[in-house]
Amino acid sequence: MFSEEDYTKVAKEALIQYPIIFSEIVYLGESDNVTFRVHTKDDNPKFLIKIHISKSSNYSKENIESELMWLEALNEDTGLVVPNPIRNLEGDLVTVISTDYNDNKFLVTVHQWVNGKVLNREPTSNETANLALLMAALHKHSMKWNAPDGFNRPIYNSDHLYSSLNQLKQLVNLELVSSEAFSYVEESAHKIAKMIERHKGEQCNWGIIHSDLHESNYVFYEDIPRPIDFSNCGYGFYLFDMAETFLHLSVENRKIFIKSYSKVNQLEENYIELLEAFFIWSIIRIFAFHSLNPNEQQSLAASLPSVIQHYFIKYSKGESFLFN
Repeated sequence: MFSEEDYTKVAKEALIQYPIIFSEIVYLGESDNVTFRVHTKDDNPKFLIKIHISKSSNYSKENIESELMWLEALNEDTGLVVPNPIRNLEGDLVTVISTDYNDNKFLVTVHQWVNGKVLNREPTSNETANLALLMAALHKHSMKWNAPDGFNRPIYNSDHLYSSLNQLKQLVNLELVSSEAFSYVEESAHKIAKMIERHKGEQCNWGIIHSDLHESNYVFYEDIPRPIDFSNCGYGFYLFDMAETFLHLSVENRKIFIKSYSKVNQLEENYIELLEAFFIWSIIRIFAFHSLNPNEQQSLAASLPSVIQHYFIKYSKGESFLFN
């Protein structure tokens, strides 16, 4: 186990390789990354440094570089404020740090700090409309952007869906969820997989998506939302991106989101059917992710029957639920 002090040493060693003269670094927390806010002698410029510690394949050097390539392109091509990456003195996006006290090598990135406030609540109607415009701008850029050679990010397809389903099924193997209840989850997943296979990915509906745009991953500067975490970005349907955000919005805010988004990008004729399928998929994905943590398995098992009742059974029966 690494301590905060250990990670601080890694962060300071990495910063030596950047054109940054720092006065202080402040520990922010640990999840898939260990993060620090970097202060300079100038009161305004601040940076974010990430030590990538996840064991996921998304965190290979190649995949991290690809994430940062899209961030650079967004910074150059749009008016969006994003955590633009800072290249090190060698011109690299990712810095590899070896330590004399451990055999591990750390992958480190540095980003421009994005000013704003985390809401810690559901957005207002006006904030929701602006959040929809943010997503629409990301998708508009994705439709036009030609990813460079070597660009490698996750693909959100039926294989990804089944991977999440198999992980979530561990709750059944642990006898925390009954096979009868889980059968509705499996039935829904098979129905969604068939839809994914039928739905052809085209420039207008498929591309690079944020894939995790919720209230912890954007901040508001005045009334304008700014995305701050692109670690789950990958190839997927634009409506899947929207459905994941809908997990965190009320029915009324979902309607506002649709109205605002459609002012920029045209929605497919059967968008409600697709959104409901992708909404169920998003539930499977988020439950599967949290089921990896043994400390969360009991609470997930306790809440899953209610979620199955409200969403999975309705979806299996063909009953609409997303805007009701």
